[in-house]
Amino acid sequence: MRTNINGGGRATTKYIQLDTRKCEACWKCMEACDKNVIGRINLPWHKHAVIVRSNNCTSCLKCMKACEHNAMSKIQTAELNDNSRKRRSDFRFIINLSLLLIGFVVVFSGFLIQFSYHVGHHGMIDMNKMVYGISYSGWAMIHKISIILISFLVVCHVSQHWKWYKTVVVKRLLAKNKQVITLSVIFLIVALTGYLSWFIDLVGNAPVARKTFLEIHDKVAIVFFIYLFLHVAKRLKWFFRFTKSGK
Repeated sequence: MRTNINGGGRATTKYIQLDTRKCEACWKCMEACDKNVIGRINLPWHKHAVIVRSNNCTSCLKCMKACEHNAMSKIQTAELNDNSRKRRSDFRFIINLSLLLIGFVVVFSGFLIQFSYHVGHHGMIDMNKMVYGISYSGWAMIHKISIILISFLVVCHVSQHWKWYKTVVVKRLLAKNKQVITLSVIFLIVALTGYLSWFIDLVGNAPVARKTFLEIHDKVAIVFFIYLFLHVAKRLKWFFRFTKSGK
């Protein structure tokens, strides 16, 4: 049902603007719009189109194409904002997908090193043992590089959600978001113990401290994997929805 109004109304939506001075009251824009965004003021002495349901506008631009008097025009800032949101959404997807892939490499290489070289060897690592065609030093390098990459990605991820973290802390919503907060804390422990053991190995003068940090790193990493799995599982719908719709 088309809308007739005798006053009020608006001249803009989020995406289009209407210049009532150019409107010739042909109502073609109103007929072209299937969202009932546009109505009309149809008084004997005062006739022109008007925006009546701005929130219904989807930027299809059918009204602008139907108008022969250039009374309808697109708001350029809306286009810029949409493009900006699309870029942010695409970047967020890339970061999340990269976190998922690099996280898999971190977990896989870490568990492989732990169970193939550390467990049951009483500190005597067989450096020449090949697993899937790669030696211990090769797997250790893969694990270290993946840790550096995932640390960078986590910083990007946290920066994207910094407002959320601030809101959780300021409004004291830690209990309601304990899974994400716990995951963040566990990742910090895993990363720090990994970096510390790596640094001590480079310095080479505190083998006991290095072994202690590695033990903490290995054990906490198991807990981290469990929380990471739960975190990813809760967000699979978002990944699938983004892949289909692109937003």
